[in-house]
Amino acid sequence: MTHLLKAALISSMLVLINACTSPMPQVKEELPPGAQYGTGPGYRIPAPQTEPPNLQGVKGAKITNERYSTSGNKDYRVLGKNYMVWRDITSYQEEGIASWYGPGFHGNKTSNGEHYDMNGYTAAHKNLPLPSFLKVTNLQNGKALIVRVNDRGPFHGNRILDLSKGAARALGVLGPGTAKVKVELIKTKINGSQTDIAIMEGFKPYIQVFVTDNYQKAMEIKNKVAQTTNKKAYIEDSNYKYRIKVGPLTKKDNISTMNKIKSLGFNNAFFTTK
Repeated sequence: MTHLLKAALISSMLVLINACTSPMPQVKEELPPGAQYGTGPGYRIPAPQTEPPNLQGVKGAKITNERYSTSGNKDYRVLGKNYMVWRDITSYQEEGIASWYGPGFHGNKTSNGEHYDMNGYTAAHKNLPLPSFLKVTNLQNGKALIVRVNDRGPFHGNRILDLSKGAARALGVLGPGTAKVKVELIKTKINGSQTDIAIMEGFKPYIQVFVTDNYQKAMEIKNKVAQTTNKKAYIEDSNYKYRIKVGPLTKKDNISTMNKIKSLGFNNAFFTTK
């Protein structure tokens, strides 16, 4: 065998070995035209999580299965920029700068209509539906906390999260004022249902049938309506005024249900968000 042939065989073998041991190329997911990952104005898309957040030993806000708020969940415009609300979000993580806000806003209404408690474990985010829950990790000291997102912001520079004073204290952000953090969405069971998404788009999934101060009459109407519509009917008690309501409904059956209610003589029934 000639030296030239030996060299050629060795070269071929090295190519095969390198091909077998080289890592597989990483395939990046293509974004829609004009879209960007992460929080902010314009066409933004939440970057998907690589794994569920590890909540073992992480304290903070109590995670609850609650519906999205009827306010604060529509696309909006601030300081000349348009912001999208991620209505159908199922996965999200991001790293960036977090800040905090406190005394000047304490007691004021948040974007979803609640009163801001600066000592609670809450946060403001530009795109997440309200309320949402996040695991926030301070990448500079390793501290982690669960926060409930119930407000909009921050609208300063490229910050991705505004923490309440209580959350900032727990994460060690209070003194420095800002810190690099990692945020991870904590998915709850109720948030993100089709009814919740429809509410954010203006849909009213409940019907108020009648109001009376006679509880017995309210019970009779509730039972009659439930039997006629084959939908869940209930009584809402408010200062001895008993409101008979039906729902939640879907867009497919709201009109037919209303027609059945009106066929019983309740012509003043109307749609409501809750």
